[in-house]
Amino acid sequence: MNKIDLTREQQVTLHLAARSISVDPSSLVLSETAMEALNWGKIFEISNTQAITLATFDAVMPYKKYIPDDIYARWKNTAMSILQSDFDVIQSQVDLIEILDKHGFSYIILKGMAAGAYYPNPELRALGDVDFLIDPSTQEQVEQALLKNGYQKSHGDHPNHVVFRKPKAHLEMHFEVTGVPYGWQGDAVRVFLKNAVFEPQKRVHDMGDFHVPSDLCHGLILLLHMQHHMLGEGLGLRHLCDWAVYVNQTHDKGYWTEILIPFLKKIGLFTYTAVMTKTCATYLQSVCPDWARDADDETCAEVLEDIFACGNFGQNDEQRSKGGMLVSEHGKDGTKHSRTYYLFKILHGETCKTKGVKKCCLLYPFVFIWKVLWHLGRTLTGKSKPLRVFTEAEKRKTVYEKLEVFEVENEEK
Repeated sequence: MNKIDLTREQQVTLHLAARSISVDPSSLVLSETAMEALNWGKIFEISNTQAITLATFDAVMPYKKYIPDDIYARWKNTAMSILQSDFDVIQSQVDLIEILDKHGFSYIILKGMAAGAYYPNPELRALGDVDFLIDPSTQEQVEQALLKNGYQKSHGDHPNHVVFRKPKAHLEMHFEVTGVPYGWQGDAVRVFLKNAVFEPQKRVHDMGDFHVPSDLCHGLILLLHMQHHMLGEGLGLRHLCDWAVYVNQTHDKGYWTEILIPFLKKIGLFTYTAVMTKTCATYLQSVCPDWARDADDETCAEVLEDIFACGNFGQNDEQRSKGGMLVSEHGKDGTKHSRTYYLFKILHGETCKTKGVKKCCLLYPFVFIWKVLWHLGRTLTGKSKPLRVFTEAEKRKTVYEKLEVFEVENEEK
């Protein structure tokens, strides 16, 4: 842990995360000295912002006697609440698959239970929405099937998915995976994944079997998703754990050296992959294959520092997470935009997330104007520093430049 100036609470959180993904957690034990004067409330808080509360609660059991009763009770209650929410997600996935199978639609589940399948204890991987990828040619038919089964379509501006909702169910129907880059690299990724929904592997679950990407495709999909969020609102420890368990389970399979690594080098994603893999090995005690051993230790430390600073999807520091937009978000043709453009884009995002606009899109212009005036008022009264988002962007840019995401020496045309 000497590669980065971590607090003791961050170190213990990493220890708990490592225990949660280890096939032999009993081999990872903290000393009595390490337990002294810990702020367990802070560890609980970090776990929440990193979306690993359920996993760390299970992993913290051997240390229960050191934890204040009120904090342990909050941790337990939160974990039980997550378990209930996960049950609802699983049930909505079961209902979805029944509809898809009934009509013979090809699909694969993304993230969620697909990522959880690589964990030693899959139930410890907290779930969110049900994300699934379909054959784009069947989009209209799948939408009609969902509408006939009581789902309501949410009209948003997402370029690669559509949201469907009904009570206790939130589905994201993807016709392209998240994080596909623009230009020739994006075309190459689409070719690589073109048969993903037609050549799935089956996962067995007590509540019903489901289709997921092959190990090969799952690796690329995870990486695309990770870099998309890391260069955007922020990556969390849950994402890092997803990658760690995937590498643990698959690192000795032949497709790594024969197919995946050559492809990652071709599109400019290998440096990122090696850094993330070594970061997992260094701080989560996961496997570090030979191809990742030369990744720069300092960059690994800076990546972890950014993860702690941002939190899962930017929960820990909103300004720092918004800064990611200025680091990497360009148009589909790769065009960089002005600061004013990004400020309005940030305000647009905040406006779209408000409950009123979600329920009635006609409220958008009024809420947008209110957001502008609210931020202006906070700025004039000194309660907000709007330019901090640009400062944070510069901090993050120095790290991301080292990751060389989608950078290649001889770019194809």
